[in-house]
Amino acid sequence: MAACVALVTACAAFAPAPPVLTLVLDAGHGGKDPGNLGTGRYTTTEKDITLDVTLQLGAYIEENLPEVKVIYTRKDDSFPALRERVRIANEAQADLFVSIHCDAFDNAGARGSSTYVMGMHKSEESLRVAMRENASMFKEEGYERNYDGFDPNDPDTYIALSLRQNVNLDASLTLGAAIQQQFKERVGRRDRGVKQAGFYVISYTTMPSTLVELGFLTNPEEEDFLQSENGKAYMASAIYRAFRDTYLASRSDLEQVAPADPNSQAAETENSEHAPTEENAQVEGHASIADDTASAENAPLETAPTLGSEVWFGVQILTAESALPPDSPDLRGHSEAKPYIRHGLYKYVTGHHAHPDQAHEAKKALRAEGFEGAFVVAFDGKTQIPMSRARTMLNLPMQ
Repeated sequence: MAACVALVTACAAFAPAPPVLTLVLDAGHGGKDPGNLGTGRYTTTEKDITLDVTLQLGAYIEENLPEVKVIYTRKDDSFPALRERVRIANEAQADLFVSIHCDAFDNAGARGSSTYVMGMHKSEESLRVAMRENASMFKEEGYERNYDGFDPNDPDTYIALSLRQNVNLDASLTLGAAIQQQFKERVGRRDRGVKQAGFYVISYTTMPSTLVELGFLTNPEEEDFLQSENGKAYMASAIYRAFRDTYLASRSDLEQVAPADPNSQAAETENSEHAPTEENAQVEGHASIADDTASAENAPLETAPTLGSEVWFGVQILTAESALPPDSPDLRGHSEAKPYIRHGLYKYVTGHHAHPDQAHEAKKALRAEGFEGAFVVAFDGKTQIPMSRARTMLNLPMQ
């Protein structure tokens, strides 16, 4: 009896910790919806490639990141409706949603990878891609009833969709930029950038969400790459690394979106057969306040007063694709906010506080003003650092 008790105690001591993050992976199309057919040289289409990449991505995460719970919208050649994909993510109260697709165009020369987040399309290309991917709902029975008049082919539909408030835009943009960086630097893909568009599956989810276009199946060279086992493994690995090194690292401190020290993990899977990479990969360091432009709106925040260290705290209120003028409506009167640049995105910070508690109070006031996604960030001089490091440098207790 004592031995049994000891065995139970030992098992309890080594029981795995519960997941700290739930990720929903969505393989685009499926079943009766093949997605785009590419050049027609292959019997497999977009739905097959997206499923293969999604399952490999999930396998990398499940094998290497036990703290992450992975949920799939499909693991076979089935056809979940768009609203069903959204329901799966929302009912799971997921922390992140990633939808994987392949692009197509009538010009066979079009190539490159892109990542989309929720928002109003700013180009004809974004509208084109959103319309094509949203058209999956036409393959659903009774789609007119199920989507309350949402018409994927009506541009006016997207105007209403863009009015949906998304407090998760910052996290979505950051992950999207990290994915694009991995595609470009590790896999050698042409970087078509992070864009905003009205995709149904990332507009109605209630968590940070991105939609990834791996490349153009209508481009013979890209189609050959994405149809190959090696190509699919590289693309899955790139998304995995972006998730691990940028998004997941940020969850180590819920109030901080800075990555952990990349040098501590840079070589972790560099030679792993389960996460392929290319030579000469680049590792990004910490972000800094923008100080390389002449315009006043991009001028750096003044360094903190000397208090035995250069550590100070601010409140990040929004992320933009480009620099904003001081009178931008997006800043809502906070012309004093200054950006730091990370992954090519401008992240605006206001306030200059010596203690994190002061910044947290400012954060509450800013959220009440409408910046619902505002959070506290820490800096050492002009360099953004993790909140935990800032507390250590100031000899403050961890929270």
